[in-house]
Amino acid sequence: MPADHRPMRFRFLDGLRGWAAVVVLFHHIFIDGLPPNSFMADRIFWAKVFFMNGTFAVCLFFVISGFSLSISYLQTGDERGLARMAAGRYLRLAIPIFAVCAITYVLLVLGIIPPAAQRPSPLDVFAAFGPTIKGLVEYSLFNVFVSQSIAAESYDPPLWTMFYEFLGSFMVFAVLAILRSWRLRTWFLGALFIVLAIYGPYFALFVAGILIADLFRQIESWKSRDLAGATLCVAGLALSVLSSPHAKYVAAPVCLIAGVALCVPVRRLFENRLGDFLGWISFPLYLVQAAVIYSFSVHGLDVVASFGFEPSAQRWIIGVATLPVAILFAILFCPINDFAVTVSRRFGSALFGSAGRPIRYLGPKSRPA
Repeated sequence: MPADHRPMRFRFLDGLRGWAAVVVLFHHIFIDGLPPNSFMADRIFWAKVFFMNGTFAVCLFFVISGFSLSISYLQTGDERGLARMAAGRYLRLAIPIFAVCAITYVLLVLGIIPPAAQRPSPLDVFAAFGPTIKGLVEYSLFNVFVSQSIAAESYDPPLWTMFYEFLGSFMVFAVLAILRSWRLRTWFLGALFIVLAIYGPYFALFVAGILIADLFRQIESWKSRDLAGATLCVAGLALSVLSSPHAKYVAAPVCLIAGVALCVPVRRLFENRLGDFLGWISFPLYLVQAAVIYSFSVHGLDVVASFGFEPSAQRWIIGVATLPVAILFAILFCPINDFAVTVSRRFGSALFGSAGRPIRYLGPKSRPA
């Protein structure tokens, strides 16, 4: 999910978030949106392949959010910093969400996104309603955060995750405020994770992120840290192929994020310019991909069909072409996303005071000033 310009930055988290967004894009194009054949439409099979499993990537987002929202407060105890993040969280999410929903509204009104009856299955499920300004405002500024919206009622189907992201974020803030000063907080976090893993698996992932952040510094002196991290990564990949939802969508993403955080060689795979770039466009890419698929991809099928390509080839060609188009529009959307970050920070600072000089995380041996 979205990254904020917080006092501490962890490049590997940005890289992980960026690659997870790419996985979601692949899933929405080739499996969930325009599968070229019955093999690609086999969701049960592709759910066992982590780099094509969009739901698995979303679970990674939730763990990353828990980690990134909590690490600074756990290490500094800056209560005002935590309050600033909480105060600005709604604006951080709502501004880009409203913007992409408004763009989708215009595309629907202009017919650039065709009516549901004119779209190929399964894209005919989305936006099977008459777009209205009232509906746009209600959905993008309120309903998307408080209800588990289904595709037929949504201006952007991937935004079903915002119900969990929004409530999960505030759960993180509340848990941090209550537990940070507790001597046994790690044990309480572990117990809370187990309970939520049974009764609220998606919310358990946010708590897992806090737990990983809490342990991150405590175990940096372990001599076998890299080996433990590599083992967790392997365990996460192995668990991701299992049929059990709790193994695939709770245990596996938690193991993977913990493993990458622990294992410096693996972490460095995500700490590069490509990871930085993908992290920067990750939330915009998540937001704009549906609008791109429902407009560019749907019309593109008609164009390719006019050249005599059979249906499977049409979908392969347009699917591959959709990848760079979605990335391009994500880049174009980034200024809106960056504006949301700035507004949310300023709003938080106006209520709880300005942040001090930014601290950049440089490696496992560095310490916050």
